[in-house]
Amino acid sequence: MSGRRIVYGIGPVRELMRKGARDIDCLFVSEKRLAKKGDPVNEIAADAKNCSMSWTVVGNPELDRLAKGAQHQGVVAIAGAFAYRNLHDIVASASKPGLLVALDGVTDPHNLGAIMRSALLLGADGLLLPKDRSAKVTALVTKTSAGASEHLPIAQVTNLVRSLEELKEDGYWSVAVASGPRAVPLQSIDSSMPLVVVLGSEGKGIRPLVGKECDFHAEIPMAATAIGSFNVSVAAAITLYELTRTRA
Repeated sequence: MSGRRIVYGIGPVRELMRKGARDIDCLFVSEKRLAKKGDPVNEIAADAKNCSMSWTVVGNPELDRLAKGAQHQGVVAIAGAFAYRNLHDIVASASKPGLLVALDGVTDPHNLGAIMRSALLLGADGLLLPKDRSAKVTALVTKTSAGASEHLPIAQVTNLVRSLEELKEDGYWSVAVASGPRAVPLQSIDSSMPLVVVLGSEGKGIRPLVGKECDFHAEIPMAATAIGSFNVSVAAAITLYELTRTRA
């Protein structure tokens, strides 16, 4: 299993197969669900058969073991290690004007997966993750993203500040989604420019050095503040929707 990864759940496994079945070493499907007519697991097994993929029918205890007790929905795939993309390649293939998302210290895998899903659905060209102090693309993240991790280009960067500097040289403007003295209402940001949306950790927010590097600080208007601010994944979805809406 060294160097391999586990992907579980109907949506994530289906998207992994769509991306490239050759990357999958073996597919395990639930004997119980395979016996049910019209079950999505049947469709996945049929697709595997059509592309000559190795697949095995097993009981739920084996699936539970492979998925380490997670909600696997009757299907588990063993695949190659996740392939992070080069940042320069992401920029080169980005739409015009580009839209990227950079995360600073987001360590919760559920938040990371939800952000990936919103980024893909709302047209972001890619995602930047720091190598340190950040959640990685794991089975849980892939499941939470509903398979978006298999389609959204994701770069792992050593130094986020330096990466933002490089993106600035490529014509990108960075927007820190954070409240503070520098913050302007989100809707006042000019979305026609190539943009990098920067979001901070669940508790500490964006680090000062990263915030200092950002060209703009924007905040999402709220009707009440008694319970704090938006969860980072919700803030990502709102921000990306507003930027793509005004671009359209």
